[in-house]
Amino acid sequence: MHRAAIAAALVLAGCASPSGELESLARQRLALAPEVAWFKHSRGLPIYDPVRENTLLETVIAEGRAAGLDRETVRRFFSYEMEASRRIQWEWVHAWEKGLAPPGKPPRDLPADLRPRIDAINSAQIRALADGAPPMSLGQLSALGARFLPKKSLSSAAASAPSTPPVTVQR
Repeated sequence: MHRAAIAAALVLAGCASPSGELESLARQRLALAPEVAWFKHSRGLPIYDPVRENTLLETVIAEGRAAGLDRETVRRFFSYEMEASRRIQWEWVHAWEKGLAPPGKPPRDLPADLRPRIDAINSAQIRALADGAPPMSLGQLSALGARFLPKKSLSSAAASAPSTPPVTVQR
């Protein structure tokens, strides 16, 4: 077998594993962060919405529990993923505020278009976790998200910016 074909087969096999599937889904989820940032920025909405994130965590925890997952595992993974997404969003907003040209098109609708896509990804991630994918750390998710930062990245500014506290689920 040709080396390129072997390499391609190995890559495809990795994506077919629960771990590879979870990573692929996380990449898809984080790829939406710039679009979410553009919607929020264009509407003057805050990046961090603890009420919305708490509601989302309650939803994914319930879905995870129904799939046989530990509450804390689900909470931690999705909290980390939301933090990585917020970091990307903050960098985009910061870049636009510093003069980076905003997208030349209206933002996609967050409630009607982007959130349903995110919800579908979340459900697929829960299935991957239930199938045995180890949850990803904040460092792993942030590394995946680095490719979605503005070209003229302000990563040193974002890295030194205070992080939001973890969202806690109210019982």
